[in-house]
Amino acid sequence: MSGRNTPRELEDIQIRADNITNDTLEVTRQMKKIAAETREIGAATAVNLNQQGEQLDNIEGRLDEINDDLKKAEKHLTGMEKCCGMCLCPCVRPSGVKGTKQNDAAWKKAQKINNGSTVTTQPQNYQKQQAATSGYVQRITNDAREDEMDENLAVVADVVGDLKMMALDMGDELTRQNNKLDRINEKTGLNVQRVRDAEARTQKLLDD
Repeated sequence: MSGRNTPRELEDIQIRADNITNDTLEVTRQMKKIAAETREIGAATAVNLNQQGEQLDNIEGRLDEINDDLKKAEKHLTGMEKCCGMCLCPCVRPSGVKGTKQNDAAWKKAQKINNGSTVTTQPQNYQKQQAATSGYVQRITNDAREDEMDENLAVVADVVGDLKMMALDMGDELTRQNNKLDRINEKTGLNVQRVRDAEARTQKLLDD
C-alpha cells in the first residue's frame, strides 16, 4: 500500500478542515456577541452604582442639614433655659443629655470616619492596555473566515480590557460608598441622640 492519501481521503480531510473552521468561526461570533452583551451589562451596572452613590451623597448632605437645624434648636433651648433662670451647668442638665460642644465634637469625629482614604480623595487613574488588533488565529486556510475570526477575537480582547477597567472603577466606587455608609450610620445615630436630648431639655422646661 502507498503512503500517499488518495484523492478521496484528501477530499475528506479538506471537508473536515472546513467544518472545523466553520465551527470555530461560529464560536468566535458567539464570543463576540456575549462579550458585547457583557459590556452593556457592565456599563448599566456602573451607571446604577453611580446613581446609588449620588443618593448616598444626598442622604449624607441631608443629615448634615438636620444637624445644623438641631444646633439652631439647641441655641433656642439654651435661650429659653436662661429666660427661665435655669442653671446651665452640666451637673444640672437632664441626665444623659450632652452639651452643644460635646455634640459638635462627636459630629466632627463622625465626619472624619473613612474620609481620608486614597479612594475617597484621589480617584485612581487606571490605564487600559491596548489589545492587539490581530494575530489571535494561527493561519491554516488563510481565507476570509480566519480574517473574521481574528477580528472577532480582537473585539473580545478589547471588551475584556474594558471590563477590567469597569471592575476597577466599580471597586473604587464601592469602597467610597462603604465609607460613606459608615459615616451615614454614625451621623444618623448622633442626630437621633441629639433629638432625644432636645426633647429631654424641652420636657425639663415644661416640668419646671
